[in-house]
Amino acid sequence: MNSGNRRIRILIADDSRNALLSVYKYLESEPDCEVIATATDGLQLLSKAACYRPDLVLTDLSLPRINGLQATTALRRTYPKMRIIIFTALTGLSLRDECLRCGADGLVQKSQMPEKLMEEVRRLFPNDPAKQ
Repeated sequence: MNSGNRRIRILIADDSRNALLSVYKYLESEPDCEVIATATDGLQLLSKAACYRPDLVLTDLSLPRINGLQATTALRRTYPKMRIIIFTALTGLSLRDECLRCGADGLVQKSQMPEKLMEEVRRLFPNDPAKQ
Protein backbone atom coordinates (compact mmCIF):
# COMPACT_ATOMS: atom_id res chain seq x y z
CA MET A 1 0.00 0.00 0.00
CA ASN A 2 2.56 2.58 1.08
CA SER A 3 5.75 2.31 -0.91
CA GLY A 4 7.58 5.10 0.93
CA ASN A 5 8.97 5.26 4.43
CA ARG A 6 6.23 7.53 5.75
CA ARG A 7 3.23 5.95 7.41
CA ILE A 8 -0.34 7.19 7.04
CA ARG A 9 -0.98 9.55 9.96
CA ILE A 10 -4.47 8.90 11.35
CA LEU A 11 -6.84 10.68 13.73
CA ILE A 12 -9.67 8.50 15.10
CA ALA A 13 -12.86 9.93 16.63
CA ASP A 14 -15.47 7.86 18.48
CA ASP A 15 -17.36 8.53 21.70
CA SER A 16 -17.28 4.82 22.60
CA ARG A 17 -14.00 4.14 24.42
CA ASN A 18 -14.21 0.44 23.51
CA ALA A 19 -14.73 1.15 19.80
CA LEU A 20 -11.98 3.77 19.83
CA LEU A 21 -9.53 1.38 21.48
CA SER A 22 -10.46 -1.43 19.11
CA VAL A 23 -9.88 0.67 15.97
CA TYR A 24 -6.71 2.14 17.48
CA LYS A 25 -5.21 -1.28 18.24
CA TYR A 26 -6.12 -2.64 14.83
CA LEU A 27 -4.61 0.30 12.93
CA GLU A 28 -1.46 0.30 15.03
CA SER A 29 -0.93 -3.33 13.97
CA GLU A 30 -0.90 -2.24 10.32
CA PRO A 31 2.67 -1.41 9.24
CA ASP A 32 1.61 1.54 7.06
CA CYS A 33 -0.60 3.20 9.68
CA GLU A 34 0.23 5.44 12.62
CA VAL A 35 -2.50 6.70 14.94
CA ILE A 36 -1.36 10.19 15.93
CA ALA A 37 -4.41 11.27 17.95
CA THR A 38 -7.86 10.30 19.14
CA ALA A 39 -10.97 12.31 19.95
CA THR A 40 -14.19 11.49 21.80
CA ASP A 41 -16.39 14.30 20.46
CA GLY A 42 -16.70 16.49 17.39
CA LEU A 43 -15.12 19.58 18.91
CA GLN A 44 -12.05 17.59 19.98
CA LEU A 45 -11.91 16.13 16.48
CA LEU A 46 -11.78 19.58 14.86
CA SER A 47 -9.24 20.86 17.38
CA LYS A 48 -6.93 17.86 17.03
CA ALA A 49 -7.22 17.88 13.23
CA ALA A 50 -6.04 21.51 13.27
CA CYS A 51 -3.19 20.70 15.64
CA TYR A 52 -1.91 17.44 14.10
CA ARG A 53 -2.98 17.76 10.42
CA PRO A 54 -3.48 14.00 9.87
CA ASP A 55 -3.48 12.38 6.44
CA LEU A 56 -6.68 10.55 7.34
CA VAL A 57 -9.55 11.16 9.75
CA LEU A 58 -11.71 8.21 10.80
CA THR A 59 -14.82 9.46 12.51
CA ASP A 60 -17.90 7.89 13.95
CA LEU A 61 -21.10 9.37 12.56
CA SER A 62 -22.66 9.81 16.01
CA LEU A 63 -20.37 12.06 18.02
CA PRO A 64 -21.45 14.39 20.84
CA ARG A 65 -21.22 18.19 20.58
CA ILE A 66 -20.67 18.15 16.79
CA ASN A 67 -21.66 15.02 14.88
CA GLY A 68 -19.51 13.27 12.30
CA LEU A 69 -21.29 14.86 9.32
CA GLN A 70 -20.90 18.38 10.70
CA ALA A 71 -17.23 17.73 11.52
CA THR A 72 -16.67 16.30 8.03
CA THR A 73 -18.18 19.39 6.40
CA ALA A 74 -15.95 21.67 8.49
CA LEU A 75 -12.83 19.59 7.84
CA ARG A 76 -13.45 19.43 4.10
CA ARG A 77 -13.88 23.21 3.92
CA THR A 78 -10.68 23.91 5.90
CA TYR A 79 -8.49 21.00 4.74
CA PRO A 80 -9.62 19.98 1.25
CA LYS A 81 -6.83 17.39 0.79
CA MET A 82 -7.41 15.63 4.13
CA ARG A 83 -8.99 12.20 3.64
CA ILE A 84 -12.07 11.39 5.72
CA ILE A 85 -13.80 8.06 6.32
CA ILE A 86 -16.98 7.93 8.39
CA PHE A 87 -17.87 4.73 10.22
CA THR A 88 -21.25 3.93 11.71
CA ALA A 89 -23.58 1.21 12.91
CA LEU A 90 -26.33 2.68 10.68
CA THR A 91 -26.96 1.46 7.13
CA GLY A 92 -28.53 2.70 3.93
CA LEU A 93 -27.71 4.17 0.54
CA SER A 94 -29.15 7.56 1.46
CA LEU A 95 -26.75 7.68 4.42
CA ARG A 96 -23.81 6.97 2.11
CA ASP A 97 -24.98 9.72 -0.24
CA GLU A 98 -25.30 12.18 2.65
CA CYS A 99 -21.80 11.37 3.92
CA LEU A 100 -20.32 11.89 0.45
CA ARG A 101 -22.26 15.17 0.04
CA CYS A 102 -20.73 16.40 3.31
CA GLY A 103 -17.26 15.68 1.98
CA ALA A 104 -16.43 12.20 3.24
CA ASP A 105 -14.23 10.06 1.04
CA GLY A 106 -15.87 6.86 2.24
CA LEU A 107 -18.34 5.23 4.61
CA VAL A 108 -17.76 1.95 6.45
CA GLN A 109 -20.36 0.03 8.40
CA LYS A 110 -19.08 -0.99 11.85
CA SER A 111 -20.32 -4.52 11.15
CA GLN A 112 -17.85 -4.72 8.23
CA MET A 113 -14.80 -3.58 10.18
CA PRO A 114 -11.86 -4.02 10.11
CA GLU A 115 -11.73 -5.59 6.62
CA LYS A 116 -13.80 -2.94 4.84
CA LEU A 117 -11.97 -0.16 6.69
CA MET A 118 -8.62 -1.32 5.32
CA GLU A 119 -10.10 -1.65 1.82
CA GLU A 120 -11.10 2.00 2.01
CA VAL A 121 -7.73 3.07 3.42
CA ARG A 122 -5.93 1.23 0.61
CA ARG A 123 -8.23 2.81 -1.96
CA LEU A 124 -7.48 6.30 -0.63
CA PHE A 125 -3.74 5.69 -0.11
CA PRO A 126 -2.54 3.39 -2.87
CA ASN A 127 0.95 4.88 -2.63
CA ASP A 128 3.01 7.01 -0.27
CA PRO A 129 0.67 9.57 1.42
CA ALA A 130 3.45 12.16 1.31
CA LYS A 131 3.07 12.27 -2.48
CA GLN A 132 -0.70 12.80 -2.41
